[in-house]
Amino acid sequence: MSTEVSETPVQEEPTPAPPGGGSRRGPDAAMAGLLASLRGSTRPAIEQVLAFLCFLSLGISVGLLLGWATGHDPGVILGDLFEGSIGDSISIGYLLTAAAPLLLVAVGAVICMRAGQFNIGQEGQVTLGAIGAGFVVFFVDGPGIVVIPLAFLAAAAAGGAWAFLAALLKFGRGVDIVVSSLLLVFLAEQLLTGLISGDGPLHDKGGGTLGAGTASQSPRVPEKAMLPTIDVLGVAVPFAFVLALVAAILVAWFLSSAHAGYRLRILGQNPTVAGTIGISASRLGSLAVAASGAFAGAAGAAILMGQSFQLNPGVASSIGWNGLLIALAARTNAGVSVLLALVFGAMVAGGGLLGGDGIPVDIVNVITAAIVVALLCPPVLLAAVRRRRLRRTVKVA
Repeated sequence: MSTEVSETPVQEEPTPAPPGGGSRRGPDAAMAGLLASLRGSTRPAIEQVLAFLCFLSLGISVGLLLGWATGHDPGVILGDLFEGSIGDSISIGYLLTAAAPLLLVAVGAVICMRAGQFNIGQEGQVTLGAIGAGFVVFFVDGPGIVVIPLAFLAAAAAGGAWAFLAALLKFGRGVDIVVSSLLLVFLAEQLLTGLISGDGPLHDKGGGTLGAGTASQSPRVPEKAMLPTIDVLGVAVPFAFVLALVAAILVAWFLSSAHAGYRLRILGQNPTVAGTIGISASRLGSLAVAASGAFAGAAGAAILMGQSFQLNPGVASSIGWNGLLIALAARTNAGVSVLLALVFGAMVAGGGLLGGDGIPVDIVNVITAAIVVALLCPPVLLAAVRRRRLRRTVKVA
């Protein structure tokens, strides 16, 4: 007797269709999904880059047109900017020297603004940092390996303490930090003038230098306290830029990955939620403001020991204002701040050659302003375009 066994065919489970639709299976489906994901993730970035390039070209064209309208050859302007910033290894070194304090200020401003605080007194904090570094440089006797770190620490402490005053006024007395930090800038400038004039402890009383004993200035920084450079492929990279670059990397990591950075971002995005989970706005906000001042103070030390080599009433030279502008244009992104600091440094370095050709440096300021506008416009434009696309999609649905 034979028994027939009927076999029931096994049904294969259908392979899910790729995100972009279609009926392909296996590796083809995975590849299609990957390509669709890449297209979706790169489109906004490509749009932003293209918009930036368009606005940048327009801004530079406006600056060159202004130069042409005032009787200057646009080709000479571009040539001087290029030659003075990246024309050779010396120019690149000067670019990095100019970018270093700007980047330090910008990194500190990023920390502060991520916490929801708007400290605009970096110019005064740079000045206090230069003063703090000056007391170490001119009164501490020792080798450079000791004096230079002490000068940076003193500068950071002075700048941080000056910024902390604005934080105390806000959280202790309710004074708007924008107002208090701005007013402290003028007080810092007067304090510097007093210290380097007359009988001030930082006044240059002799030594045979120009203006010694009469002008409002400090002595020259001793050679042992001047910041060293690091040779990289024939370029003398200033120590201050290396320090600023490391600071930018650490701050970017801190804000994106560290627990304390996460708490700081929560405070900046929603103070009410921050309060409900135990984040003290006064304590963390004050620390963020003090940190921004400390970075600005370190920039003051970089200026004194790596650029000016002397305290004078204009030692900050708008580094604080420009560093704050870089942080704003970078949309509080520490990584983008590095690129913008290099752009601003290139404008400073290249602008040095314009005077020799009789071209006003104000044209460089116009081109720099155009670059800032080029950075600020694309996000606004793209946001408007995306809102319009969304409205169209809703209407079609």
